[in-house]
Amino acid sequence: MVDAAAKNFNLPWHQHDRYWISVYAKNDDFSAAVLEVLQKAGMHRLDDHGMALAMKRQWKPTWDTLYAALGKIGALDQIEIVLTPGETLPVAPERKAPAVIQELAQSLWLGDALMEERIVCYLQPVVSQRDKIFGYESFARVKMGDGSIIAGDKIVAASKVLGIEYVIDRHLQVQAIKTFVSSTFNGFLFVNFFPGFIQRPAIYLEGLSDTARSFGIVAKHVVLDITKSETPRDIKHIKSICDYGRTRGYSIALDDITSLEGAQKLLEIQPDFVKLDMKLVRKVAEPETRDIIRQIVELVHAIGATVIGEGIETEEIHQALRALGVDLFQGYLFSPPMPVEAALKKNSA
Repeated sequence: MVDAAAKNFNLPWHQHDRYWISVYAKNDDFSAAVLEVLQKAGMHRLDDHGMALAMKRQWKPTWDTLYAALGKIGALDQIEIVLTPGETLPVAPERKAPAVIQELAQSLWLGDALMEERIVCYLQPVVSQRDKIFGYESFARVKMGDGSIIAGDKIVAASKVLGIEYVIDRHLQVQAIKTFVSSTFNGFLFVNFFPGFIQRPAIYLEGLSDTARSFGIVAKHVVLDITKSETPRDIKHIKSICDYGRTRGYSIALDDITSLEGAQKLLEIQPDFVKLDMKLVRKVAEPETRDIIRQIVELVHAIGATVIGEGIETEEIHQALRALGVDLFQGYLFSPPMPVEAALKKNSA
């Protein structure tokens, strides 16, 4: 691992020099088999009937060995775990199931990638009715050591497990803006935006504005691409963030719209763009789906917003959406998300 402090990231499961793993029996008494495994791992007794072991910054190998040994004797459902960063053990720590700590350990690849600068942005074009490029959406990708590429959903999931959503979100926005500027592409930049953890939008979006200005891009060319919310409380929270974003000059896109009801519920946010989810788009050949899309288009156009069809893979779907009044198009029919170098080569071909 690279030294996290040098990278100036707040990564609680990477940056400490010491971590403690504490094990407790659910019935306050370890079986002989469990006790043997813990003692073999070098763990010592605690005053509160648990056993603990200090680990170095790279704590995952030690945990993997312990987890495997406890699993081998079928003891994972008999114990609870506390994983603690820092030099001292906590008082009255919250105990968790071994599976929770295992999920944390299995997500460390994201923090490693962040510190080792292996998180990159791919760009995918958004195309107009006249087949002209309107803009690009940025997609996060992680380059793994074996050459494989990990895509966005797994990145988001791992960031939540590690509790670093803010760090990852801000880093991806910086990467997206930097990538877009380096490409010399024109048009709008759609940046994926996860508002659920944002409590102070003024501070958060001011940081984004500073990033945009530092790369010479004006806010009106940046579209905050927000995944839809299902609950009234979340909608109110998202609307407050979007309202503030508009005061800073940003455009707002609502992503993943799958139904007329969902569109009606979310349009109070007053977006500039509404993106039809690929699950809906790919059923456009069905009369019922065509009617739903037509109604969504009418609803969105009535508030002066623009409709984007996502996940378009065939010319038949493309033409069907055009006939229904969809304004912009995105999908593998035009181009997959790709690195800037490949996108530049494709555009010049």
